[in-house]
Amino acid sequence: MGVKADRMDLKELAEQVGLEEAEYLDLLNLFVESAGADLLKLESAVAEGNAAKAHEASHSFKGSSGSLGLNSLFDLAREIDDQDRQGVLAGLEEKVKQLRCAYEQLVGLLAQRASG
Repeated sequence: MGVKADRMDLKELAEQVGLEEAEYLDLLNLFVESAGADLLKLESAVAEGNAAKAHEASHSFKGSSGSLGLNSLFDLAREIDDQDRQGVLAGLEEKVKQLRCAYEQLVGLLAQRASG
């Protein structure tokens, strides 16, 4: 299950990774912090043309999103990771923008959940 535009079933996601909902939410909030930093590093690395730095950031993002069952984020990060691992940055700007949008959607859903 990935991030849905209108809702996020934390209980289902938590069950998929073998956690209680409260534990999963704690990890998800930590993910938002660390993945946000990884995403900034990735965006910077792609802009600089630094494939090694891009790979480090995309690989980290891929691993943490996959561990939490965030499949839509994982799939995007995997595509980027597969490409930058080979030292190829051409065309990654658009994929990184898509990853940023999906990440921001998650952040928005968590903010909505916290306020409501």
